Amino acid sequence: MTEFRNNQPLSSAKSLLFRSGNLFQRGLKLSHLRMIVAMEETGQISLAADMLKTSQPAASRLLSEMETILEARLCVRSPRGIEMTNAGRALARRARSMLIEIREAEREIEDIKHGGGTVFVGAVTAAAVDLVVPAIRSVQSVNSLLEAHVSVGPSNLLIKDLLAGDHDFVIGRVPEDMDPRQFNIREIRSEKIRLMVRTGHPLLDATTPITLARLAKFEWILPPPGNLMRRTIEDVFISRHLPLPHSSLNSASLLVTLATLADTDAIAPMAEEVTSLLSSGGLITELPFDGMIEIKPYSLITARGHRLSPSAQLVSDHVLARIEKPNS
Repeated sequence: MTEFRNNQPLSSAKSLLFRSGNLFQRGLKLSHLRMIVAMEETGQISLAADMLKTSQPAASRLLSEMETILEARLCVRSPRGIEMTNAGRALARRARSMLIEIREAEREIEDIKHGGGTVFVGAVTAAAVDLVVPAIRSVQSVNSLLEAHVSVGPSNLLIKDLLAGDHDFVIGRVPEDMDPRQFNIREIRSEKIRLMVRTGHPLLDATTPITLARLAKFEWILPPPGNLMRRTIEDVFISRHLPLPHSSLNSASLLVTLATLADTDAIAPMAEEVTSLLSSGGLITELPFDGMIEIKPYSLITARGHRLSPSAQLVSDHVLARIEKPNS
């Protein structure tokens, strides 16, 4: 039996219980916290009301109550909606954290009651294949009741969901337009890119590595504009004073890419970890070329101030163990 003890001084508990509840004593409620988060998310009171399945007059009343309780203006109305004041943004940020912690408390208690636990992970494709899936399988080998949820996508969407509390942690990259001080970041490694074509592609007959100048003459399948992999590919062509590759199909979908590669002479960049998995099937083959392409490192990212649940911490530990000992 494991014994848990509260090592915090009693004075700390007293301070938490009796000195931090002034806003609640003055009438602040969970409904207020939900509303301020919805208002910041949507930028409109009507859309915030729709999000919370309430009426606009009720939403306006909650806003008025909050401003009375706090004695501060939380937003400014404009023809396009609302703009949060500094006080409004501060309350929304704290409210989001409180709502996430309340939801996490419910989840952790359910895990304790039923055993097993749950974990929600977001990852870019390479990390999902090479780190997340093996780590989850390793944990499930000793805890078959662990329920894992894995979302794969671009870092900007994963990080947004992380801040919303939809992921325990993310393996990806903090977008350049976000303040990295919001996160705990543990850099992992860079992402090596391989160029893939269908088996039987005419370029595979070459006896020497193919130049980028020759590759530029073929159709490419690239992620949408703005995607980090696409920008990296384009930067390589620019650095060699070559025209950018023409992409008649822009998609981040692996299935769409594979379907297109199967019956065309197009070229598609993929993460090395993904190509190792797919090449074994014989449908696509790596195309040797006279260069190397790497995307900047991805990291294990958590929201600063958020404590991982025991199940999430265990999976995170297994991910980090695989980094230190790749064959574990």
